[in-house]
Amino acid sequence: MIRSLIWRLVIARPWWTKRFGGTIAVSSVGMFGKSRGRGIPITPAPLMVTIGGIGPRPVLDDGAVENRDHLSLTISVDHDIIDGAPAARFVERLRQLVEDAYGLEA
Repeated sequence: MIRSLIWRLVIARPWWTKRFGGTIAVSSVGMFGKSRGRGIPITPAPLMVTIGGIGPRPVLDDGAVENRDHLSLTISVDHDIIDGAPAARFVERLRQLVEDAYGLEA
């Protein structure tokens, strides 16, 4: 009950939400199971990245169907704060970085 009251006070004041909750939230739903996992998060953060598991998916490559591992990511944005075009550019850039394994050594 007290926790619920505190969260209502924090969410009602955007500057408290930013101070105590930040602007980006990350959650992992697929790290313990055998499925890829997806999430529909409810969070006060303007950007939420939910990381699912890695699982095989069929992909068409040079006319042949192959199973390849895919990482499931769910990106949620608050459209009251973030416009769709910058959000789409962010998601595309994130996809490129993940696919290129940016920051990982060979």
